[in-house]
Formats: sequence, structure tokens, C-alpha cells
Amino acid sequence: MAHSEFELISRYFNQAGLAADPALHSGVELGIGDDCALLSVPPDQQLAISMDVLVEAVHFPVGADAALIAERALAVNLSDLAAMGARPLGFTLGLTLPRVDELWLQSFSNGLRASALRYRCPLLGGDTTRGPLQIAIQVHGTVPAGSALTRRGARAGDDVYVSGMLGRAGLALSVLQNTLPAANAEQRAELLSAYYQPQPRLSLGSALRGIASAAQDVSDGVLADLGHIALQSGVGLQLQAAAIPVAPVVSALCKDQAALELALTAGDDYELVFTAAPAERAAVLAAALSAGVTVSRIGTAVAGHGVEVKTSAGQLLQFARQGFQHF
Repeated sequence: MAHSEFELISRYFNQAGLAADPALHSGVELGIGDDCALLSVPPDQQLAISMDVLVEAVHFPVGADAALIAERALAVNLSDLAAMGARPLGFTLGLTLPRVDELWLQSFSNGLRASALRYRCPLLGGDTTRGPLQIAIQVHGTVPAGSALTRRGARAGDDVYVSGMLGRAGLALSVLQNTLPAANAEQRAELLSAYYQPQPRLSLGSALRGIASAAQDVSDGVLADLGHIALQSGVGLQLQAAAIPVAPVVSALCKDQAALELALTAGDDYELVFTAAPAERAAVLAAALSAGVTVSRIGTAVAGHGVEVKTSAGQLLQFARQGFQHF
């Protein structure tokens, strides 16, 4: 059966709970159904925009559950808003499909709708066409003017922090590749949930405005992503290996050095790494408490460049890779 693009949009995407409704979503003047969406941004706010493209067999396995792919696709984009301290406004979707599979589309739109409702980030519009399976999402958010968190503000003497626990999403790849036979059903479920259903730290990012001096989300790996802060801020970052919050399930399934390397280099955790002055330690903990997220102080910014990891004895650790490479 032939399907037009507009039929697919109407059936699977222009539905209550997923599509933006001007009556329900502040800032949305016009959503799906015209050439453009129309957004209204208050004069005391700035618009924050980010986009990620997820490609089958690169960012998710061939044959992966469509609802989980949808949840992951929106969450990883919202993580960028979290890193800037922004509040979600809505998102646009670009979807290429090798063929029309109605069961896949229904599952995908269900997952997308669940995430849109969870994070109050409705679909504003987009485009669908034929091609290899790819999902491009652009998120739009707002942040009070002049208060956005960036990668450029770290200063020598600042503390370095990371939220949550690390390494689970990286280890999940071994589950997906069937190379982790030691994991039991409960452990496999925890790892796969971390991979497919990351939780963007939106509340923490907002709470850190005016407290953190620089911030970045953990997509490519802690070392790689802190490297962006170090470069943009013109400082070095020294991390303490013993302070890295390795997820217990990772420590249970991997030897110490392998667990630490996963936590620092595997990526896909979508936690926040950030810096703040020592005088802000109480404020950082209060922000984390208000957001319901744990944070760990893992190092210090120093004069210099790059990111180093040292043991408690002062030994410099080296890793085979620094993080995910896109090319």
C-alpha cells in the first residue's frame, strides 16, 4: 500500500501528547501543519538549539526496538539543553526510512510520545523521506538571557564535578554484541536501560546556572568531553582516579582498570561534567539535592592544558583511547 508523507505524519506524529499544541505549550504559536512552526521567545530569554543525528548500525543496533530508539534519540538531544541550563521548548524530527513499516512506525511514535510527555518537549514539525534509517532531532529550549552554561568559563583552582554514575552505557555495548556472558538478567536490563533510556539532567543543569563556571554533557566520554572544557577555557584538568563514580554493575563485571577506563572513555552516559569555584561547594550540593541527582567532585582545574588522570599515589594513568571518535 502506498503512503504519502502527509498520511504518515498525520497517523503517527500529529497526535495528542506528541505534537505541540499552542493551547498547552507555552511559547508555541503554531506547530505541525504549515511550512514552519512559530515560536515565541520572551525578551528576557535566549533560544538554545542543538541537533544530533542517530544512524542505524552506528548509534543503535540494526533491529533495535523502535520505541527505545525513539526514547534514546530525544534524550540525547535534551542532554545538550541540560548542559546549557536550558528548559525544553520543543523539537523537530527528520526521519529517513528504507520502507514504510507500520508496526515500526507505531512503536517509534509511541516511544517518542512517551519521552515528549516526560520531558515536556513536544514535536514542532519535521520531514520524512525514503533512505537508510536515520533519525535527526533538533531540540529548541530557552534559558534566561546571559545565564547559559558554556564550556568557556573554567578557571584554575575550580573544582571538577560529574553527575551520576559512569560506565553502564559503554558496557551495554558488550551486551548488545553478546560478548558479556557473565552478566545476569538483572544486570543486562540495567545496562540496556542506561543505553536506550538515558536521563538528561535538565533539572540539574537549570539548578547550576550561576553556580557552575563551565559545563558539558557526557556523550563521547568523560575525558573527551572534559577535553572540550579544558580547550575552550584554556586550562588543564587533573582528575583523581579514586574519585571517579564507577557504576557498581560495571565494577562487578569488569576488572578495576577496565571499569575505570569504561567510566572515563566509553561515553553515552549523558551525565553532566562541570566546574565550579571551591566557594560554591555547598551551592553545588544544594543544586544536586534539589535536582535529585548525585554529584562527585573528581578533580581540579589548573594552569596548563588537557586532561590528566592520576592515582592517589600521583601516578599518571594512560588509556588506549580518550573517547568515541565520530570519524
